[in-house]
Amino acid sequence: PVGAEPGPAQVRDVNATTVAATVEAAEGDALLLGIVLDDAALLAARAMAALAQADALVVSAGSSVSHRDVTAAVVERLGRPGILAHGLAIRPGKPTIVAMCDGKPVIGLPGNPASAVVVAWRIVRPLVRRLGGERNPAAGADGSFDAVLTADVPSRPGREEYVPCRLEAGAAEPRATPIFGESNLIFTLVRSDGWAIVPLDRSGLHAGERARIVAR
Repeated sequence: PVGAEPGPAQVRDVNATTVAATVEAAEGDALLLGIVLDDAALLAARAMAALAQADALVVSAGSSVSHRDVTAAVVERLGRPGILAHGLAIRPGKPTIVAMCDGKPVIGLPGNPASAVVVAWRIVRPLVRRLGGERNPAAGADGSFDAVLTADVPSRPGREEYVPCRLEAGAAEPRATPIFGESNLIFTLVRSDGWAIVPLDRSGLHAGERARIVAR
């Protein structure tokens, strides 16, 4: 938990706080149900209890392809039709699970903090708004805008990439300075104001080029 002192090989649970804040910002009510060990039976019991009282379920971590990752197997058993997609063409956030279980959406977020918060903003937030009654929450609901990049942003085609950046106002138009770092480092998030989006058909963006920015 966030308030606990980490022991050996432990980190604080950042994702529960950031995802809950994303849900609340989308006018939803977040029910924090605590940490579950990497045990399929324990996770299944907690997930079923959650779906019994909530309109949707968001699980963080355990969604990759390691033999220790049990989230996908558990989600597949929560209801029909089950998993609709396991893996998205975005970075960070590729190991995301998207499922529908007996009429209720289930999202499995990656465990890395930056990956989790990117997917929470791009999938969980519009999902909550849609559940709240918005007819087309994806259209204009992300608060995105254009800004001029101050440095090159390398990427690979075939995935939509989100690069943390600092925003500078006061010029003729906003400027965005990329912040490069691994997706498991929360300081990358702390130092950023939002993300610059590299479209999936581009091999990067150049300094001086306009990029679409999603502000936090």
